[in-house]
Amino acid sequence: MKLDPQYYEESSVHYYVPQPAGQEKLLYYPVSVGYFDCKPSYGLHRNVFSSYLLLVMMTGSLSYQTRTSRGVARAGQVLLLDCNAPHSYAAQGKCSFTFVHFAGAQSKDLYEEIERTVGNLITMSNPNDLHEAIGEMLQAMNETHHLDAGEASSLIYSMLMKLLSLSGLSGAGESGNPVVDRAIAYIQSHLADHLSVEDIAASAGYSSGYFSHMFAEETGLSPYQFVVKSRVEQAQKLLKTTRLPVQEIAFQCGFNSAANFCYTFRKLTGVSTLEYRKRPL
Repeated sequence: MKLDPQYYEESSVHYYVPQPAGQEKLLYYPVSVGYFDCKPSYGLHRNVFSSYLLLVMMTGSLSYQTRTSRGVARAGQVLLLDCNAPHSYAAQGKCSFTFVHFAGAQSKDLYEEIERTVGNLITMSNPNDLHEAIGEMLQAMNETHHLDAGEASSLIYSMLMKLLSLSGLSGAGESGNPVVDRAIAYIQSHLADHLSVEDIAASAGYSSGYFSHMFAEETGLSPYQFVVKSRVEQAQKLLKTTRLPVQEIAFQCGFNSAANFCYTFRKLTGVSTLEYRKRPL
């Protein structure tokens, strides 16, 4: 589909996919999916577009605003928006991104859980899995002009669950401090390991004393508090998405015992692991 050259380069593509009749409550489905290579003039404002947007930045940056948040998405970051409410975004110079507007199944509930625990702007150490999932949908449309409803639903669900597992890299996306960002990425990839302040500081190339002060200024938490928070948030995802025993979840998230895990979980969330697991998504 050819797009307005005022906003897009020649290579831009965009496909609208019809929703599967009668399956809206059973499957996630793409309302639109595509790749944009944008000129600096690109921007839009919508009052409503009945879907949720998952946008993965490739190059450049894109400012965004909703009723409750605003920020700038940069290369490697993911922007997740509720397009059922007023929102806007605009290129800051040339930029490119892949995206999918989606709806169906438990889109609303899953979006709200991700927004609550991770935020609208999400930093990923490697967003290639999301690009590849969107690419699979685009390739199917390019080759056959058809997208299997079950496969599309599985791809969308998989992308959303990857985002749900990333709390800790949340809120406004990157901290703005590359040292702290490196440390956060290190923490997220070593949650199951023994994590000392010295190890985390060393991963960022600093002494523990200076690093701890810098980290607390940027995040509002000490490195130890951030590790505990991240472990509990990871446990929340496992409690919701797996049937693993509590003891196994405790060890996967870096706690030295199930008892310590259960105590810490209740202290931070206000509920027991059993109560949390029984809550609807």
